[in-house]
Amino acid sequence: MNARDAPELSEGLNLLERYTIIDHIGGGGMATIYRAHDSRLDRIVCVKLLRNVIEGSGSGGVIYQATYTHFLTEARSLSKLAHPNTLRIYDFGFLTLDEGDGIAPRPFQISEFLDGGNLETYVRARGPLRPVEILAILDRMAGAAGEAHAVDILHRDIKPSNILFSRVGDVLMPKLADFGIARAIRRRTRDGEEEEETLKILQAVPLFSPRWAAPEQLKSEDEGPYTDVYALGLVVAFMLQGRPLFEVPDVTTTFAVRAKSDAYVRERLALHPLAPEIARVLADALRADPRVRIQTPFDFYEALSNAFGTPRASLPSPIAHSGGVPSLPPPRKPTESITVEATFDGDREAQSVAPPERWLDVGGRRVRIVETHERLDLSIPTAKGVDVRFRITLLPAREQLRVNLKGLNCFVRRAGATVSPALVADSDGTADLVSTQKENLGTLSWTFGSTRGPSRVFPVAKGELVVPFPQGHHALALELGPDRELIVICRRA
Repeated sequence: MNARDAPELSEGLNLLERYTIIDHIGGGGMATIYRAHDSRLDRIVCVKLLRNVIEGSGSGGVIYQATYTHFLTEARSLSKLAHPNTLRIYDFGFLTLDEGDGIAPRPFQISEFLDGGNLETYVRARGPLRPVEILAILDRMAGAAGEAHAVDILHRDIKPSNILFSRVGDVLMPKLADFGIARAIRRRTRDGEEEEETLKILQAVPLFSPRWAAPEQLKSEDEGPYTDVYALGLVVAFMLQGRPLFEVPDVTTTFAVRAKSDAYVRERLALHPLAPEIARVLADALRADPRVRIQTPFDFYEALSNAFGTPRASLPSPIAHSGGVPSLPPPRKPTESITVEATFDGDREAQSVAPPERWLDVGGRRVRIVETHERLDLSIPTAKGVDVRFRITLLPAREQLRVNLKGLNCFVRRAGATVSPALVADSDGTADLVSTQKENLGTLSWTFGSTRGPSRVFPVAKGELVVPFPQGHHALALELGPDRELIVICRRA
């Protein structure tokens, strides 16, 4: 056993008067990992004992020394993340250990325990994955990374060994883990000064995994969501090929060529029999210049999904009943009703499913309440005989919610602005749906409602709709015309 992997916590040790160490299950450069029992909730959890000092290879010099401030900042940052495909952090603390050269406080995290292995071992055992499997995993990782980006957190170390699996029955559910070197996105104030709190995080951890790092990490330049896109591109290449794209004896020899241009990446991609459209998307996600790289995980997923010619994958949410809002039987849907649809990606093939929904009558107006995990596709019949299709993606934000509106067979345009494939809004607004021939196909309005006590309230005709929390915490109302139903979308955590 490597010295750095040796157990430091003895079996039976109790942490925070709640978590009892069962056994040591692994370790790495930044931490040792243990399985423990949570006596309060009678469940198995994972204990990650982090290192205060990490030694550099070769010279043996210290390349990283943690502080209490860093781990406290990290714990608070991770507490913002609620995506179902992000590893849950339950608790956090410090433990005093005698490390030979003195007593030192060591931070530890308590997280959910996942027993399904990780993506690296999964692919190495099975070989290249099928497109439907790749898209199912990427969809969930893009969602997890996208939520982190929405609260200004970069993962910075996405790689197959950090994508873990939990067993749900006989199904494996991927989860993004190890935000241990995460840091905040660089923000500047109007006078050009960087925010003090952000700077503390930025200075905390200058680490990355060389085989999965983006060129800007190798050059210590500014990073952004596109940095995690680069890593996701390498993860997809790994799933497609069954081995890393930069699988060479000494990965450090690739640093200079990876940072200089796109030629080396193209050469590596050309070694594998990839369809031209797939290779093109991967090349766009792996651009050396982040300014011309695919910018967000969601955009990367969409581009790859289109290249595979496969519908998007999204798990449906169970129906949640909210108190205080009367439920009426679903009325007969007229021919002009808006079609609301999600897609579910099972292990066999993709199939359309109807998301959970309820129909109400509020102040003489028909209202449809639809619950979704994150995204919803809508199809609206138009007077021109063409169904206009667009996608609503609900993203959590610091205050309440952000909405991403993307045309699937049309463009969108705000008043006074030019047409674009998509727009993002965090306040009430209106947009036109425009055909590829630049014809106006209809108008869409949205409102985030208002908060009243533990509920969200939406004005509806001569009345109002009150949606209690948590169902209404992240909710959005869509107005698609006076003769159509009002659609209220509730995002399920």
